[in-house]
Amino acid sequence: MTDTLPLVTIITPAYNRASFLDETIQSVLSQDYPRIEYIVLDDGSTDNTKQILENYEGRIVFASHPNMGEARTVNKGLEMANGQIVGIVNSDDPLLPGAIRMAVEALQQHPDALAVYPDWNEIGPHSEFIQRLQLPDYDVNNMLMGFNIGMGPGVFIRRQAIEKFGMRDTRFKYVGDLDLWLRLALNGKLIHIPQALATHRYHPDSASVTDRGPRLAGELIDLVYKIYTEPNLTAELRRARRRVLCLAHYSAAYYCGTYRVAKFRHLLLSFWFDPLEYGWILLSRLLFGRVRKLYHAIRKALQREWIKARNGGRS
Repeated sequence: MTDTLPLVTIITPAYNRASFLDETIQSVLSQDYPRIEYIVLDDGSTDNTKQILENYEGRIVFASHPNMGEARTVNKGLEMANGQIVGIVNSDDPLLPGAIRMAVEALQQHPDALAVYPDWNEIGPHSEFIQRLQLPDYDVNNMLMGFNIGMGPGVFIRRQAIEKFGMRDTRFKYVGDLDLWLRLALNGKLIHIPQALATHRYHPDSASVTDRGPRLAGELIDLVYKIYTEPNLTAELRRARRRVLCLAHYSAAYYCGTYRVAKFRHLLLSFWFDPLEYGWILLSRLLFGRVRKLYHAIRKALQREWIKARNGGRS
């Protein structure tokens, strides 16, 4: 019976994440799906990653190579993969129970879909829960016109989609995954599983924290210019090009980190591409900030009243 189920290949690129790697490997091996090929590739780590992988000999496929970056490491794994369905699980982002089974079920229910993705939990250095990210039903239009691409953890892709539309673009150090999601969305359907099935770990050494700067910000802009070279881009998106660039530069400013000159440049370009959209961004941030303050004020007032009622009317 299990032989009729599709083989799922999980690929984990690992670089100096020994402190998190064991938890991630266990999260994959403990999944309730019977047909898993698990490939872990050590991208030239200098910690004890290799020793951890050796503990799983016979249960996973693993190899080490000189450091060549995440994109090339992932592509190496894709070339090694035998599964009809492929998932990339970062070395510090463990899967949640049921992730692989539910991804396979979703792809079987939607034979025209190229990939599926779930909601995910942001966790801290000790796997403590921070928040749940509830994602929208993505298509290429809302991904670009809102410049909101929260996919990543827990994405599962049909192997034939990768063969047809390509692997990760190795010109990108930071946004190769976003580039792949956009290409898939441009050429087919993405299915959203409205349940948290994966995690993204926020910790001091994560790339999203340590690598903020002009290069990361610049790659976001390069990504937009690249997608606008695609011949099958919708007419609606072509008309919205300046708005998309406005939003992209505004997002890039955030990822500049402490580089103030680069941040100011991206904010200036954001305004230049679409002054009206830029104004709406600032207005929405202002209103959101005030609504958030009002929410917290009401919450504190209700807490005070609850404590007062519990104490028999005494504050």
